[in-house]
Amino acid sequence: MPSRFSLPGWLPKKRTAASRHSPVGEAVVGAAPTLDRISEQLNPTTFASSPTQEDWYWGRLATGGEEDYFWRRLSDNWYQKDPIPSTYLELHNQCYEAYNANPLAFAIIEITTSFVMGKGVTIAARDPQVQRVLLDFWHDPENHMETRVYSLCTELALYGEQFIRFFVNPYDGRVTIRQIDPSLIDQIETDPNDIEKPLRFHRRPVGPSASLPSDADQSGARSSSAQPPVATSAASLEGQWLKAGEEVVQFTINKVSSAKRGKSDLATLLPWLRRYKDWLTDRVRINKYKGAFLWDIRLQGADRKTIERKKMEYSYPPEPGSVIIHNEAETWSAIKPEINANEAAEDGRALKLMIAVGAQLPEHYLSDGSYSNRATAAEMGLPTLLKFQRRQYVMRAMLRSILDRVLQEACRAGRLSPEVDRHYDIIFPEIEVTDHATLASAVQMLVSALSTAKAQGWVSDETAMRLFFQFAGEEIDVHEEQGRIGHQSDQSGHEDGSGGASPAEGKPRPL
Repeated sequence: MPSRFSLPGWLPKKRTAASRHSPVGEAVVGAAPTLDRISEQLNPTTFASSPTQEDWYWGRLATGGEEDYFWRRLSDNWYQKDPIPSTYLELHNQCYEAYNANPLAFAIIEITTSFVMGKGVTIAARDPQVQRVLLDFWHDPENHMETRVYSLCTELALYGEQFIRFFVNPYDGRVTIRQIDPSLIDQIETDPNDIEKPLRFHRRPVGPSASLPSDADQSGARSSSAQPPVATSAASLEGQWLKAGEEVVQFTINKVSSAKRGKSDLATLLPWLRRYKDWLTDRVRINKYKGAFLWDIRLQGADRKTIERKKMEYSYPPEPGSVIIHNEAETWSAIKPEINANEAAEDGRALKLMIAVGAQLPEHYLSDGSYSNRATAAEMGLPTLLKFQRRQYVMRAMLRSILDRVLQEACRAGRLSPEVDRHYDIIFPEIEVTDHATLASAVQMLVSALSTAKAQGWVSDETAMRLFFQFAGEEIDVHEEQGRIGHQSDQSGHEDGSGGASPAEGKPRPL
């Protein structure tokens, strides 16, 4: 025990004879019921079964006596909320295994990607030169962003974090990105005074590169050709530190502010995914053997020699539909196993509901729509849609960070002027598909009501525009939009050639 844990100095191990007559001893005696109560509440082995998988991942070890709770593991950091590296790698591998082997886990991740990314995203810049630079990066075969965006969203949900590495051509500013497997990042060094500001990331050593020849191959190459030997890089043997922001950027989900690593969408569901899969496997086995039977043959008054002979004769069971002929000394009967496997649909549904609520998905999203109608399904889908919209904000921040780096390198290489307007929009597909006829009718009534309110002097133009865009579900800066309207009005006035006057009416054009 002392080799794995350290004991706080304020907690006495046992009550001695001297402590019985001291004030400190009296305090400890008075605190004994409190310690027992804490033990009953925090140690699930007091009244329940052994620790579950969740306890080993996210809680303290629930084994041992009541005093074990006050011991601290040497691997713990009370100021950090990340699991220890071995637990993180175990979670990482199990999430990947569940994604490939568990249909329910695969559906949870893929549904998220389908809703968040839809048919893809669109990049729209104000300046044509900026648009050209962004499209060159977007359609670069080395980046293939049309499909990589789906990989970014899928792996972000699967691993809980993404590490994007930048490779920049110093001559033309061309940017190429690559995704680093989060399991390869074993250390994250942050600002001592700000844990949310990473300074550099350490990629664990992965051994000699497969593309580099071994020592034996190098010696053979030297004997057969004049090529010099290729030395194994130090990064492959000792790992490599990558500077945050310049070489690698990190994006995380499902974490608190004092944690460095993100958490997969499947991390909390892993124990229940396994239990549901085990339950289904048991049901398959029960249903398989429920219809199985065996032949019981009874021989009247037979000795051992007769029984052994009959065993050899009936070593193979009769084929279905065959005829069995015997005398009155033999009795044949078919015996089926008494499994008593009653209907257990509610047990499976309870397990699936536990998974559904953890994934924030309605039950009918997980291939079971028999317990809800259309109205119920529509109401239950709102939290899920809000979850997907929140994930779109994360993906927008990720793509914006990448595209800002592309524009920065283009300006540094001289492809863009420093004064160019770098503003651009990242347009995601709409998640909630509403009835367009109903929406159009509602918009018409809203515009009519806002026009009346404006005529009565109840609202300003700015407030009316904000209400209109808010109802339409679009995030548009009202002041910026008013500036665009005024700019278009000025341009149309100059095109008329009248200095802001309409040639038809000869009056100034309203702004």
